[in-house]
Amino acid sequence: MMIESHLNNTLMRLLLIIASLLVLPHIGTLNPLFIVISLALIAWCGFVHFFNRFSPSAWLLLPLSLLLAFLVLKLHGMSLGREASSSFLLVLLGLKLLECRRQRDVLAVIFVSFFVLITPFLFEQTIALALYGLCLFFLLLCALIINASGSASIRPVDVTRFATQIGLLAFPLMLIGFLLFPRMIGPLWAMPKDASNAVSGISDSINPGQISHLALSNETAFRARFNGASPAFNELYWRGPVFWQTDGQQWTVSLNSTRREAANDPSPVNTLYRYSLVLEAHHQRWLYSLDTPITAPNQVRLTQDNQLLLKDKLRRTRSFDLLSNTQTAPEILNYKDRLRALALPKNTDQRVYQLAARWQADADSDIAVINTGLAYFNQEDFYYTLTPPRLGVDPVADFLFSTKRGFCGHYATSFAVVLRAANIPTRLVAGYQGGVYNAVGQFWEVRQADAHVWVEAWLAGRGWVRFDPTAAIAPNRIEHSIDFSNQRLGGEVRFLIEPGDGFSNWAQQLTSLMQAVDYYWESGVLAYGPEVQHDFLSSFGIDGWEQMVLWLALLSGGLILIVTLFLYRLSVRKEDPSQAAYLAFCKKLGRRFTYKKPAETSLHYFARIAAIKPDLEPDLQQIRQQYLLSRYAKNDARKLLALIRAFRF
Repeated sequence: MMIESHLNNTLMRLLLIIASLLVLPHIGTLNPLFIVISLALIAWCGFVHFFNRFSPSAWLLLPLSLLLAFLVLKLHGMSLGREASSSFLLVLLGLKLLECRRQRDVLAVIFVSFFVLITPFLFEQTIALALYGLCLFFLLLCALIINASGSASIRPVDVTRFATQIGLLAFPLMLIGFLLFPRMIGPLWAMPKDASNAVSGISDSINPGQISHLALSNETAFRARFNGASPAFNELYWRGPVFWQTDGQQWTVSLNSTRREAANDPSPVNTLYRYSLVLEAHHQRWLYSLDTPITAPNQVRLTQDNQLLLKDKLRRTRSFDLLSNTQTAPEILNYKDRLRALALPKNTDQRVYQLAARWQADADSDIAVINTGLAYFNQEDFYYTLTPPRLGVDPVADFLFSTKRGFCGHYATSFAVVLRAANIPTRLVAGYQGGVYNAVGQFWEVRQADAHVWVEAWLAGRGWVRFDPTAAIAPNRIEHSIDFSNQRLGGEVRFLIEPGDGFSNWAQQLTSLMQAVDYYWESGVLAYGPEVQHDFLSSFGIDGWEQMVLWLALLSGGLILIVTLFLYRLSVRKEDPSQAAYLAFCKKLGRRFTYKKPAETSLHYFARIAAIKPDLEPDLQQIRQQYLLSRYAKNDARKLLALIRAFRF
């Protein structure tokens, strides 16, 4: 590859650096084979450029391009999903670099790089990635400026200043587009074969019999910010799906519950909490809320069993404004729900019924039976662990009478089964418990490993009441969050009971600051979907996509016009009065004798006029001397103007 002279070394080095940096965010998300191929093509281009050897011909690049394109499709099942598209663009970038010979080839490389720059955001949209992409965008602007200049001597400081000016001028236009461009209902990155890959969290069934350990995940499930004081930590039960049916091995969720009527709304007002919740995509329909939700946001249904259900599965980060009450008024249990809340499989182990009978022996009420059951878990040889032994075909009986080791799912499911055997209506509720308070951002961060399951039992005169058997075994689980920095899989569960000191405290403060920045990034940028956009723009009287497009066109066009006029004013220099007077005098001489040539100096022009009319030479020389003094010595221009006015042909 013979590099032409106008493709300077600075530009090619910059392109190679940019191409390498564009590949790095894809490590861990794309097939390692295509990462290696892309880096190898970039290295090949660098070798050709610096050593001018092994330059590929068009006869080699064409079949190589076809082969790599086929390889991308073959390894991705002939599907152009986000992985295949990103891999193809990376390979294309390397190939375009190899055939870079002219300025237009460089322009093609830069344009392909802009497309590659977008691809990491198909996988994640963190603020760190956004800042990284912004830096690469700035470098691409610099490359574009260097290539457009066509000069090898352009100074880096001039390129940097010009790129900064372009970025600052484009920022208002970007902000207008962000606020007014109509949002899509679904995420742009919902490509084929995308799926949720959560390590831990809430699924649509509870089946502890098939779980040998609960993987700890520090990934964020959602963040909540209260409008005022927040509840106590042991009241932070974040309600999700409700489970009624069990076959003895697993409990399944029902999303067909009827809508809750307004008459069943809780009456106490001293425990009302208003808060905003930024929920990460979890690919399920339920919306988590502080137990118990009072109202449902737009396009969300509040069911009879206090579930908040979305119309579709949540595939993007969304923000919700919610209202909850930690105390509820009594409810009436209808016959159908009573049957559902007492149903047990026919093959339930008889020892479960015998245990229920023992709990009922000295109890005179349902609440007494429940308290006896909680005391049973507390006093018997039960142990809270995140790595319980595997259970058999009857997980409840195996756990109660054999292993006695488990986490919240084990205790909640077994407790609910025994209460049903004691003729007490029960159901399971899954969600999250607790969270970590961020003092910097003043919000609660709830992580996937805060996932929790508890029991609700119906009591006459009180309605559905929450009971958490995990609190009887491990009260620290309900009072504190899990300490991930000291947690080891298979080891004893550790909790954040006391704040760290020294370096640990500084590290925790820094982490809180970073999480606070991430919270505002998610709530202000990522959660700005069609619902938030509609609410925000409606406050300004902009409703519907037609008005959005109209205002987008008006504001964008007006901004572009203002910027254009501003740049034009900057580019037009204010003319020196002495220069203006001199040029006007030359025009008069031209109409009478001969015109001044474009690059002709005053000395040569006045000499040509004096050759035509010699008697004008003294006056012309006097005017020329005064012009030079006014123009370059910054003398008063009024003397020059007086001489020109006194000049007679």
